[in-house]
Amino acid sequence: MMAKKKPADDVSIGKFDILATYTYAKALLDGLNDEEARERGMVAAVMGAKAQLGHKGVSPDDYKADKDAAEKKKKTTITAGSFDHQVADKMGGFFAAVFLPTMKKLVEAGLSYDEVKRLVKIPTTWGAKITGEQFEERVKDSIGGAKKHPPPRRKG
Repeated sequence: MMAKKKPADDVSIGKFDILATYTYAKALLDGLNDEEARERGMVAAVMGAKAQLGHKGVSPDDYKADKDAAEKKKKTTITAGSFDHQVADKMGGFFAAVFLPTMKKLVEAGLSYDEVKRLVKIPTTWGAKITGEQFEERVKDSIGGAKKHPPPRRKG
C-alpha cells in the first residue's frame, strides 16, 4: 500500500526528523547505500550532537560506538526500518515528494545541520515542531527559488 501524500500543513517536523533526514541525505551523497544511510540517520538523531555532523572522516569505529550507544539509549536495535517508522512513515508522501529531495539539495549546497536548523527557523525549545508548509516556505528561496525565475534584465 502506497503512502498517501499528506498535505504540507498536516505534516509535523521536529529537530529529530531534520537531523535524521539531514544525516540520511548526507550519507547517500557520501556514497552509502540506502539502508546504511537510513540507519546512520537514525543513529545521528538518537545521539544528537555526538554524531559530529558535517565533519569529514568519522571513522567506522566512531560510528560503531555511536550506534552501540544509541541502541543502548533506545533499548532496541536501530535499523533502516527504524528510520522508516519514526521519520518517513509519519510524514506520508510528503517525505519522498518534498522533505528528502529538499534536504538533499541543502546538503549538496554545503549547509551544515545547524545551518539547516537556522534556515527552517525551528524553535530551540524542546519538542518544537514546524509544519511541512512552514518548511517549504522557509527553504524555497535558498534552494533555487530565485534561480528558477530570475528577474528580467533591463537594458539601458
